[in-house]
Amino acid sequence: MKRIVIILLASLYLTSCSENPSEDYILFSGTIADATSNGYRMVKTKGDTGRLDIALAENGSFSDTIISGTGHYILYDPRNRADFYLTDGGEYNFTAVANDFRNTAKLTGTDPDASNYLMTKIANITQVRGDYAEYNSLNESDFIAKETMLKESFLAYLDSFPDIPKEFAEFERKELHYYHLLSLIKYESLHQIYAEQPDFKVSKDFLKELEGVDYANEEAYKLRGSYNKLVNEHFKRKAEELSEGEATDKYLTKLEVFGAIPNDHIKNDLLMSVAKYDIGYTDDFEEYYNAYRSVSTSAENDASITEKYNALKSLTRGHTSPIFTDYVNHAGGTISLADFKGKYVYIDVWATWCGPCLAEVPSLKKLEKQYHGKNIEFVSISIDTERARVAWRKMVTDKALGGTQLIAESDWSSHFIEAYQISSIPRFLMIDPAGNIINSNAPRPSDTALTNLFDELGI
Repeated sequence: MKRIVIILLASLYLTSCSENPSEDYILFSGTIADATSNGYRMVKTKGDTGRLDIALAENGSFSDTIISGTGHYILYDPRNRADFYLTDGGEYNFTAVANDFRNTAKLTGTDPDASNYLMTKIANITQVRGDYAEYNSLNESDFIAKETMLKESFLAYLDSFPDIPKEFAEFERKELHYYHLLSLIKYESLHQIYAEQPDFKVSKDFLKELEGVDYANEEAYKLRGSYNKLVNEHFKRKAEELSEGEATDKYLTKLEVFGAIPNDHIKNDLLMSVAKYDIGYTDDFEEYYNAYRSVSTSAENDASITEKYNALKSLTRGHTSPIFTDYVNHAGGTISLADFKGKYVYIDVWATWCGPCLAEVPSLKKLEKQYHGKNIEFVSISIDTERARVAWRKMVTDKALGGTQLIAESDWSSHFIEAYQISSIPRFLMIDPAGNIINSNAPRPSDTALTNLFDELGI
């Protein structure tokens, strides 16, 4: 903060000695009422400008200066976010109420139209599109008709802000175009889910609009907008098609497809995005690690994946399991892993907001009933946050979840969760009566491989 002010004063001093002062800074101030955190961060989406910490006074006010120039900025804390387009020489004032951030956010000052567009863009999309599940449940012809209408409507909304800078308007038109293409490429998989038609396939010409798209545009990719997501979906789709067609391991196939991307930045970014999760889920992490290293060209990413690989070595069968201690038990009191010594323990790591986790509940209940009285304990560990504990308690009761229902002490940052390298859920673990690992990535309750494992162990 002090450094920023010093830079600003130096800038003002230098410009005062010039007949044509340079306005290469932006003054940004405001008030966030009823803030639950005492600070926010400001980042610029384009360019390596770092993060600016914005401290709030007791009344929620702040006054700061950004030395980064014209561009798209994001102001955020763990719960809220506001997007702005600020220009050199501009002076802006932002106000909002923290517990109703989206509806109360307002920017005044120099040319605020672009910022006001960004702050209302998502709300407009949601209102015009309607229910997301219903939208993706439409049959193909109705979906195309609606998506065409939506594309035109979103462009019209952009045009309804008359004083938006030309550069921003041109960029946003491209962004809306990629958003449209992203909606098209995601339709098949989302329709399978929301319409409950797992075998649904789009018609041959459905994705004709995507022909000719350049999926190796590094500049567009670095902006982290819809183009970035479109590229991700495109190559993920290619990997799924290849895996299905050749009946190959889906995790290794992703490495093969992503590793063939001609642009190194995009290739390494996509490789990292899957490797940090998949290496903990693949059946043979040794083979996976070697396959990853054969295609990656990022020393920084390699170091990160190597660290995960080395950690996974200690989670193989026969090693002593990491432990948890005094986890809150839904039934009352606390429980530690040591309390289950002498029994096999099947652990389900989940959260109330996780759809795939909840999809496993019926199969898990069936297993609990089937193996009732056997030498096995079914333990579910929620990684819901502290403020979601009420929701956790309610869901366990409402859904009559069985087994032993626990909640981790620090959600994702809990020692047990980190020790098992868990970065996505659901995740299932199998531990033997002596407290040793049987499988750190055990089959799901819905997978017949799990009962085969139980039979192998003589449970």
